[in-house]
Amino acid sequence: MADKTIRVSEETWRKLRARKRGDESFDAVIERELVDDDPLAGFGAWSDTTIDESVREVKTEMDEDLESEQ
Repeated sequence: MADKTIRVSEETWRKLRARKRGDESFDAVIERELVDDDPLAGFGAWSDTTIDESVREVKTEMDEDLESEQ
């Protein structure tokens, strides 16, 4: 596989460096960080919903809980 060079800002470079584990390469850090770009992955029942649906569902549950306590 051929290597490619990309430019990143100092700030981005510092953030990547902070995520390095031991003698891990920057390539390994980027690959690890890009493995799962789904913010709902691993959240069980919510994994098949959109964020909007999930927020509405939680809000509804919280509203119902508050109403039942009154």
